[in-house]
Amino acid sequence: MSKKVTIIGSGNVATQLATALYAKGCVIVEIGSRTLAHARKLAQAVNAHATGNLRELLPADSYIIAVTDAAIPEVAEKLNAGSALVVHTSGSTNISALNKFARYGVLYPLQTFTRQRPVDWHVVPVFIMANTGETLQELQNMAALLSGTVIPMPPGDLVHLHTAGVFANNFVNGLLGIAKDLAGEQFHLLYPLVRETLEKAFAAAHPRDVQTGPAVRNDVGTMAKQRAILPPAQQQLYAQISSLIAQNKSTH
Repeated sequence: MSKKVTIIGSGNVATQLATALYAKGCVIVEIGSRTLAHARKLAQAVNAHATGNLRELLPADSYIIAVTDAAIPEVAEKLNAGSALVVHTSGSTNISALNKFARYGVLYPLQTFTRQRPVDWHVVPVFIMANTGETLQELQNMAALLSGTVIPMPPGDLVHLHTAGVFANNFVNGLLGIAKDLAGEQFHLLYPLVRETLEKAFAAAHPRDVQTGPAVRNDVGTMAKQRAILPPAQQQLYAQISSLIAQNKSTH
């Protein structure tokens, strides 16, 4: 199994991957990043070398590209990996973005990451794909160091799954931001409500089956009162989401 790993990137995903693999006994050879100060900080935490020059990285068994989607082609163009395994961590970038390499794949953890917040990797689903069966097995071994749920996928992209994650995580967090603005210091009192909402949604055959609230009841009066306290942009969002809820209920 690839024990000598170089991480390209120094953001949230790169930080969590580097620290998790280091804790599992992997040698983190190098942290490569355009922001050398960030690379040095992460490298210090995992006893690695830091560099801002991606064209002259030290030899490693595996190179993990954990950068923004837009930066993956540039990194792939600069990287000289020889026969080493090269993977990216994007859910929206096709595996073919790495086809210049002999052995390549995708290591996509379905989770939201923040540098400073610890992650229970064992429960994080990790989706993998590779250009050959042998490479997939090597990637499986690496992913198993991180997670108890490793899911091999056929070569292709994960855009449907990643988009689902955007709706379930990023958009929900954006809506929670609005809820915070409305509730103020009482925001923490919404936690039991949010927890019950999530538990019911995942226990049901479909989340729409357990939908509640004024939109599903077509409670026009309540919805009008609630829209009235919102700024114009949020009024429009409230109306659009309410309409979506009503349509989902009426068509199923």
